[in-house]
Amino acid sequence: MRRLLFATCLIALPTAVQGGVDPLPYLPANTDVVVTIDAKKVAESELGKKVGANLLKDLVGAYKPAATVLQATGLDPMRDLEFMTVGIDIDKTDPPRPFALFEGKLDAKKIDANIAAYTKEHKDQLIAVTVGGKAAYKFNHNQPAQAMYAAVIDDTKLVVASTESDLTGAFDAAAGTRKPVISKELTWVMGAKPPGPIFVRGWVKGKLKDIKVPNDKLQAAVQGVDWVTVSIAVTKDVAVTAILNTPDEASAQKLSDLLGAVVGLVRLQILAAAEDQPELRPISDLLRATRVAPNGKTVIAYGTVTGASIEKALAPPKKAPEGKKK
Repeated sequence: MRRLLFATCLIALPTAVQGGVDPLPYLPANTDVVVTIDAKKVAESELGKKVGANLLKDLVGAYKPAATVLQATGLDPMRDLEFMTVGIDIDKTDPPRPFALFEGKLDAKKIDANIAAYTKEHKDQLIAVTVGGKAAYKFNHNQPAQAMYAAVIDDTKLVVASTESDLTGAFDAAAGTRKPVISKELTWVMGAKPPGPIFVRGWVKGKLKDIKVPNDKLQAAVQGVDWVTVSIAVTKDVAVTAILNTPDEASAQKLSDLLGAVVGLVRLQILAAAEDQPELRPISDLLRATRVAPNGKTVIAYGTVTGASIEKALAPPKKAPEGKKK
């Protein structure tokens, strides 16, 4: 067990950033958490070859503005995208307005034409604008508090941003005239090498005051967490490993005990809900397999869900035979 935990902890050590363009200059200053997705590796995995299209669609679909932009561009996440980087300001999650950088083999002129055509039919969603002297698009423009911006940077990059300033920053980053503006702490955490195609890195110290958890003691315990990483490996199955760093070993032990108890409680709740919502079954299976343990100042939670369970959850519902419909 100790050997496994030690090996797992190695993913938290700062190393060179891999894959795609360096995202650091693109990320807005208020970014707290960064999610990176190596879409190509997901697509090439054994599970990805079976359900990769639906898996990536669900991942992108979790962020509606990005899903809308991809629909307007006509891009296929499986075929056209290679890397996705999402920056999140966890102080502003209602509604969530993350920054997204999509990378791949893009045809800027074709994408602009697709978006222009989409805009004509969905004027309530998208309108053409100019940001920093460059062509861009604004959606949810009738709702200022939820308005977002998007632009095709070049033949390799597409950006979705919550403000004109953040989009301008992305243009400058692509031109090589912008240095990273995120915190030095998050910059350090971003140095952790992605051990899996889906990787979450965050500097959350002082940012979890309003987090809603089903246990007051756990809510107090998470206040001491300063950084967190979550690695999702996709092969024929999906393995998830989360690491949370605490002030000391005593804090890690306490947080581990509380998390273990809450994981069990949440699993039972999701298991009951899965009776009516089969798509929740993989989450229930993952929580059932999850183990939580302290290792020095860190707490490690790891578990696996089978590809078969995910395939079943992502499979479209079977149509009732003709003449037997209820």
